[in-house]
This record gives sequence, C-alpha cells and structure tokens, in this order.
Amino acid sequence: MDKEVLGLINLQPEQDYLDELTYFRSSGSVPFMGRYRLIDFTISNMANSGVSVIGVFAGHKFRSLLDHLNRKEDFGLEGRQAKIFVLPPDWNDPSDISQGDLKHFHNHSDLFKRFKGDQVIISGTQFISNTDYTEAVRYHKENDKDITFVGEEVENPPNSPVLRMATEDGRVTGFTHDQDNGHLYSGVYIIKKEVLENIVRFCIDNYKPSFFHNGIREKLDEYDTGFYDIKAKTHYFYSVQSYFQNSMALLDKDRYREFFYGQKKVKTKVSTNPPTLYKKESHAKRSILANGATVEGTVENSVISRNVTIGKGATIRNSIIFANCIIEPGVHLENVILDKDVTITEGRQLMGSEEKPYVVAKRSRI
Repeated sequence: MDKEVLGLINLQPEQDYLDELTYFRSSGSVPFMGRYRLIDFTISNMANSGVSVIGVFAGHKFRSLLDHLNRKEDFGLEGRQAKIFVLPPDWNDPSDISQGDLKHFHNHSDLFKRFKGDQVIISGTQFISNTDYTEAVRYHKENDKDITFVGEEVENPPNSPVLRMATEDGRVTGFTHDQDNGHLYSGVYIIKKEVLENIVRFCIDNYKPSFFHNGIREKLDEYDTGFYDIKAKTHYFYSVQSYFQNSMALLDKDRYREFFYGQKKVKTKVSTNPPTLYKKESHAKRSILANGATVEGTVENSVISRNVTIGKGATIRNSIIFANCIIEPGVHLENVILDKDVTITEGRQLMGSEEKPYVVAKRSRI
C-alpha cells in the first residue's frame, strides 16, 4: 500500500504533556527504554505497513528530531521515493489566517497535493504499539469509509484519561472520557485525502484551531466512520507517571521481547557506541542497559541509556537514566528519572515514589 497511503505524524497537539521531559524537546523526541524515542514506534508501524512517505508536523523544539530522523534507512525506508519530511513551523504567508495545528496543514499543504495516493494515516506519539496497519487500511478502503479510527477494545478499561469511542453498528458516533467504555482510541486514524483537504478548508474558513477536535470530532455525524481494533499490546502516555509505569512494565523480559521483536521489529537510529562495560564489582538485575554505558555499581529494575557512567558503589533502583549522565561513586537513586547530561555528585541520595518519580532536569548537577 506504499503508493496509496501517506503517513502523517502530528506532534503539534501534544505539546508539553510530559512536563519536565518535554521542556527541551518535542514529545516524539522523548527517549524510551534506553535506545528508542517515542516517535520510533509510530514511524516503525508506518514503515512496517508499507508506508514509504512520512511527514512530521514538528511544532516547536524540533532540533533533536532533525538529528534523530536524518537517515530514513535506519527505519527501513529504502529507495529513492521513500522520504521522511520533518516539517517545522513556517508562518511566512501574510495571507494565512489559520490557527493551532491548522497552520501546519495550511503551510505544508504541498505534502498532500504532491502525494498521488488517496489516503492518509495520521498519528501522534502518545500511543505506542508494534502494529501493522495493513489490515486496517484494507478495512477502510473496502468499506469506503471517510475516516477509520484505530484503537483497541478491552474488557477491563483502565482508569486513565485515554479518550474512548462510542460505537454503533461498526460506526464511531462520538468520543467520551467514560471510564467504563472499553473502546480505547489510539490517536491513529485513516482518512481520505479529499476529506482531509475539505476539513482543512472548513476549519481555516471558520477560524477553528484544531483539525481533529473542530474538524472531525465536532462534525462526526457528517462522515462515514469506522472503528478498527488492532488487537495489539499498547502503551499510552499522558503524564510523567504513565511514562515511568510503562517503562517499568517493559522490564519484564518476555513482555519486552514480544513488544520490540514480535512479528515486526521496532527500528531506531543506528548507534556506533561500544557494548556496555561491566567492571569487576558491578551488578545488574532486571534492567535494560544500552550501548556505551560503563557500570561499576549496582543497577536493579532500571533503564540505563547510552553513554551513562555509574561509579563504584553507586546504587540505582527503579529508575530511568537518560543518555550521557554521570553517577558518581556512592550515589543512591530510587524511583528517579534523570534527563540527559545530568551529573549526580558523590554520595548523594535521591528518592521518589512509583506514584511520583523524582525528575531531574536536563544538564543539571546535583
């Protein structure tokens, strides 16, 4: 389906929902499980489904995205026609009256006009899975739907702010936050390109700021809609706490392997870092340690990213350490998230809780 479906990753509505973790980066750039970024899952799903042209509405704080996505081949997008376009804001049109994420749709309208296919699959990065969308696209096209919303149906709905879908006879009739509704909305939908372009015109002409909420959700009864259950293991991100809990859950060995190396493989930027170095007195248990790390202390139930140094006698439990951090000797960390380039000086102790992990901002020294 690579010539029929355009991939679009819209980061603009997500903004700063992960608080400190998105102060200096976009949501899609947030590191996950040592070597990935959240956007890797969205791109991998599209690429593994045969989508070969992907646009990214980057919003602001997009510098790390440009670096991370500079090699399409890392994500399995081969050939001259395959592209990943990182599309930052471009507000140079003096006649532009659009607001919100409609500015992206308006200012990057060439992305849709030049694409010869007739369908667009749109996603954010607040939902991750290892999913092939081929069958969802087939359902969408065979039933000639205007919009097909992708999600999952669960027997025991979680107590979370994840948006739910009201359905009737296979149609999506509304969206709700009803905690008893088991039709969870992933934020992924497939839409006819013609319908998308009509929605963009309507929203701009009527000073509407949100493509999804104003152009789709408020006018849902005007479209022929469908619901497709992907039947896959999924993780939703809506807070630092949910990010922490999802990370801890994937430290289960079997769950990790199934999620990252199932029928399809989640791809990320290729690294040339050396293997992790475990020194004589090091100890690691139920943890993920990425390439380039050096360990002299103890690591338990934690995620350690690339190029992290853990000093002699240091103890790290139930924590997430981003790249290039230095943990000096004798440090004790528990239920902590350290952003990139943090230094924790000798003998310091930092402790949070599973409900509220202690977060240290990027480039801090404590």
